[in-house]
Amino acid sequence: MNFEFSEEQNLLREQAHGFLKDNCPPSAVRKILEGKASYDEKLWRQIGEMGWTATAIPEQYGGLGLGYLELCVIAEELGRAVAPVPFSSSVYLATEALLLAANEEQKERWLPKLAAGEAIGTFAFAEGPGRPSPKSLKVALSKGRLRGTKVAVPDGDIAHFAIVVAKSRVGTKRPGISSTARSATSNAPSSPRSTRRARTHRSRCVAPMRSCWVLTGKVGR
Repeated sequence: MNFEFSEEQNLLREQAHGFLKDNCPPSAVRKILEGKASYDEKLWRQIGEMGWTATAIPEQYGGLGLGYLELCVIAEELGRAVAPVPFSSSVYLATEALLLAANEEQKERWLPKLAAGEAIGTFAFAEGPGRPSPKSLKVALSKGRLRGTKVAVPDGDIAHFAIVVAKSRVGTKRPGISSTARSATSNAPSSPRSTRRARTHRSRCVAPMRSCWVLTGKVGR
């Protein structure tokens, strides 16, 4: 059995490595780390134009329809360069949650924007130290409103939408993304450094986002 990357995947790696070497040097990373910006907007736009954000999204939603090995190759190079972009929150987390549990309307609305790099998404799961589990969830959805705290929320200060894991008394055992919390806004401070410093915000969505979607499922005892 061959565990090596294919010729096409290695070519993709070379292209990604060369691009990041030219466009994401250590000086650019340090500029973001020590400055006021939460991420490198220019680099993020370029990454979207190159199609990296669309790698694992099916073609029917504007993606490239490639596999996770190709995504892995890109991820390794982004990690090597310590690229200051919201790739993990949008691609590894929000995109995968939508593909797993969203209905067709939600997929058609957000996946093309994620594929083009036009939207930044995040996935709010953790509620503090320790391993999250259905039994430990405290954030709850009731009558279309979220109550509780999620911390930390990756790129929560710059996300256009969030998918929040919450418990609900109404639901099925199969996970789904509720639309009842659509466009719920946060009361959290909008400072870019607030999430970077992992401050806890007690609000409906934890961070100032434009939309909030809730991933719910019936939680057993």
